[in-house]
Amino acid sequence: MSYATVAQLREYLSQIPASETTDALLQDVLDRANRVVDGYLGFSFGAYAEGDKDVRAPRNPDEWLEVPTHDAGTVTAVLAVSGRGSPGESTSAVMDYLEEDDGRLYRDAGWSANAWYRVSADWGYGEAPADVVEVELRVAVNIWQGRAASQWSSNVGVEGSGAVTYSRALTAAERSMLDAVRREAGEWGFA
Repeated sequence: MSYATVAQLREYLSQIPASETTDALLQDVLDRANRVVDGYLGFSFGAYAEGDKDVRAPRNPDEWLEVPTHDAGTVTAVLAVSGRGSPGESTSAVMDYLEEDDGRLYRDAGWSANAWYRVSADWGYGEAPADVVEVELRVAVNIWQGRAASQWSSNVGVEGSGAVTYSRALTAAERSMLDAVRREAGEWGFA
């Protein structure tokens, strides 16, 4: 599902007449652009989903437990899991932890080596930031223009006789914008 809307794409393609058929085509183009963006990022944005995830502490644990991508500040419970997946599985509440702003869990006593913890939180990346929406729109415009003119090479026209090069992939500026989003996600411990 695309991050941008057909209405937003229409702002870039204002000369395209409005119709249900055209809007369906524009949505298809946005969905394809979304796959390009998500493929480059290596993850997808979307609504948070409340639930539990099992997290394993590292072999050499310290006071920090890295947990999967979630909305920081939404951890509501941490349970130590014994006999995970076995008929005798049991859990016990861990009360002496603190969730940091970056989503990591701090525990002064440390986390037990290789132990499993069941963490309740709102999981996912949330809404796509404006830069991601912008890149998706730019890619969609290129897909639309390439579709309309059957432009599946990097040049339009006859080579050497006024050929114009157009971008058929992510530009350096678009890659830079997405790289910044990936770095930020990595700093959150999410990517």
